Amino acid sequence: MQDNCARLVALVLAFVSTCGIALAQDQPLPVEAFGRLPLVSSVELSPDGSRLAMAINNHGLSALRVHDFERRASVYGARMAEGDQLRSVGWAEDGRLSFLLSHTYRPSAVLPSYIRFRGAPRRVDYYRNGVVDLATQDVQMLSTNPDEPWADQSARLVAPIEGDPGFARLIGRAPGVEMTSDAIYRVNLQNGRVRLAPTNGVNSDTINFILDERGEPVARIDTNRQTNRWRVFAYDGERPRLLLEDVSPTGSPIRLAGLLADGRLAALDVDATGEFEVLYAIDRATGSREVLFAAEGVDVDGAIVDPWTRRVVGVGWTVREYEQRFFDATLESARVAVHEAFPSGSISLVSWSRDRRRVIAYGERGLDGGAYYSFTPADRQLLRISYRYPELEAADIGERQSLTYVARDGVRIPAYLTLPSRAEGAPPPPLVVLVHGGPAGRDTFDFNWWAAFLASRGYAVLQPNFRGSTGYGVRWERAGWGQWGGLMQTDVEDGLAALARQRFVDAGRVCIVGASYGGYAALAGATLTPNLYRCAVSIAGVSDLNAMLVQEAAETRRDSITSDYWRLSIGDRQEDRERIRAVSPVNLTAQARAPILLIHGTDDTVVPIDQSRRMQQALRTAGKDVRFVELQGDDHWLSDAPTRIQMLRELEAFLALHLGASAVAQ
Repeated sequence: MQDNCARLVALVLAFVSTCGIALAQDQPLPVEAFGRLPLVSSVELSPDGSRLAMAINNHGLSALRVHDFERRASVYGARMAEGDQLRSVGWAEDGRLSFLLSHTYRPSAVLPSYIRFRGAPRRVDYYRNGVVDLATQDVQMLSTNPDEPWADQSARLVAPIEGDPGFARLIGRAPGVEMTSDAIYRVNLQNGRVRLAPTNGVNSDTINFILDERGEPVARIDTNRQTNRWRVFAYDGERPRLLLEDVSPTGSPIRLAGLLADGRLAALDVDATGEFEVLYAIDRATGSREVLFAAEGVDVDGAIVDPWTRRVVGVGWTVREYEQRFFDATLESARVAVHEAFPSGSISLVSWSRDRRRVIAYGERGLDGGAYYSFTPADRQLLRISYRYPELEAADIGERQSLTYVARDGVRIPAYLTLPSRAEGAPPPPLVVLVHGGPAGRDTFDFNWWAAFLASRGYAVLQPNFRGSTGYGVRWERAGWGQWGGLMQTDVEDGLAALARQRFVDAGRVCIVGASYGGYAALAGATLTPNLYRCAVSIAGVSDLNAMLVQEAAETRRDSITSDYWRLSIGDRQEDRERIRAVSPVNLTAQARAPILLIHGTDDTVVPIDQSRRMQQALRTAGKDVRFVELQGDDHWLSDAPTRIQMLRELEAFLALHLGASAVAQ
């Protein structure tokens, strides 16, 4: 263990100070071991493979670090300013580090006076790309419009660019007040100056481009917000040519991933049966498509793109664990070799040098929290860079299982169960039903810091991928449309019933917990089926579905892809008014019996904190047991370590009071 810590400190310098923690074996790990942000959250090799960029988090502080493999030392480090969230790191060139920051503001602080939100007070997330010249350590923030940087706050940096050193491309909002389409900009990485790249055919429907390694557009995607018809155009030089078109329920188009090595487009779309998403190769001349990869019984998660050429080199999918296959023979050989060097657990490639002589992998063994590894295929040497949660590496928390259970209509529901470590013959543990967000999302077998923390406190944790979840096909996801409080809720309830029948858990001590959509599900459980749960915890949850629909329409336009999605997911405000009202927990507080804990970040830009404030008021008016905790300055994703830890402490105390697992820390 001492040698491992020494290696860790060598890579991330004295910024890290977690290896010295020692605990008695009969004591649970401290809340901080789970609530801290991952020690390393993003890693990327430089193009030449000599350096490693890392996003480091420790004791609530975030920093950029660059490690030089040959010198075995850090060659660059910088801490983030207060309020800045470091979202990812990368490389614009060998000598230039790139990064993505976000900051949450009041709208009036960054938006012009003619843009105003209606409804509850809101915040806006403001994303910016930046680069660091490692030779001079100069930092340059990038914008498509330096005079009005708010206009392209979600611009996408495309780099490096072959044959154009010192320059990159930004895909961001086109000039003009309306800001309804995207455009391509050539940006000087040294001084940030930008120039709009002429692109024929761009119009108000344009939402994205695919660029080749030289930064030239090879395809463009348009979608009409009124008709929901989308079109893909291929570029022959400067001239666009219609390649594909169709209509989708939300206007969301086929997902173009990039170019393949043979020049065809790679795209994700449903298969011929309309059931599962597969990876297609599309001929740019004729539009004909060929299935390049399909995963049996599940959706393809996405294409894997080479960061240096932006060619699609592989594919990833999830059955029980995340799996990969590479079309690039050298990377596929490296993937196989990495798996041979890491036989017990799951591992996947996350970064590689341009010449493939060094790769970075991410691996997990049980509930160790995961770690990043450096691998050199030539000598097959696998060296650990850093654990993400160092205190968990040798901890005996419990075990994680995948399972399926039968819903009341006979359909098998996939789920994950985390069981706490217990003495042989111990009684069944109390259960936390942990519902994922989205609802168009899913849980996986990967390490989950919520589930691991709860298991460390003696609770079993069920994470169901109810109908409405993604990853299991189009029909599975769309089965959840219009089923808030309906089928999606009963699928969750049936998981609890299945575990109770098998006597895996104590069915008399169950709490339903969730964030975002999961927070709604927790409130729906407490109000629609109050006899099932001893308590409920909603974190950043929705309580009033109609108010949520109004807010989305006001912020994203009623004809946007986002508004169309929420109308399909929740329902139509006019046609489904009574059904929506009947499953909105804020209207059902008289039915609640169990104590309810509400937790919400004040800077939530996805679900307004007003959703929890109104739920608290309604519960108090109804004379119910409710506690409301506002996380000051945190966002929808609990991005700050201090407020993550605060959330876990509140959750720990609330569950101990109402479920009373024996392993709860004192």
